[in-house]
Amino acid sequence: MMNSEVGFCRKVLQVFEDNGVSIEHMPSGIDTMSIFVNKDVFEEKEQKILADIHKAVNPDHIELESNLALIAVVGRGMKSTRGTAGRIFSALAHAHINVKMIDQGSSELNIIIGVRHDDFKNAIRALYEILSLPRYKNLYPFVFIGLPL
Repeated sequence: MMNSEVGFCRKVLQVFEDNGVSIEHMPSGIDTMSIFVNKDVFEEKEQKILADIHKAVNPDHIELESNLALIAVVGRGMKSTRGTAGRIFSALAHAHINVKMIDQGSSELNIIIGVRHDDFKNAIRALYEILSLPRYKNLYPFVFIGLPL
């Protein structure tokens, strides 16, 4: 398991560095690690990277998923306003958008959401609609940063 092996994350990241692939985002849990990379760059070296990861850390399994996009919702008011995350995910659910990944840093200034690439524009639209309502003016400024991978 990842949490019981010292240096697990470093070894995995070293594989990407050794293969010249830059990491776009890397949320992790107690025993899981997700790595977002640019699809075009990764596809060229996919088999070597997977073999190198298996050699470096012998993971229980590796799951690949493509055609994802990352959306960062950023705002100074997020930290002090209860229910912001609930509003964000309710808006996405009402727009019939499945959330593939959630990451929030300890600063609570942003939430990064992974969605299917096909849902990217609708997700941005749903978030803009809910967070631009006058009752949420104390949350401003909000910035939506999109990164189709």
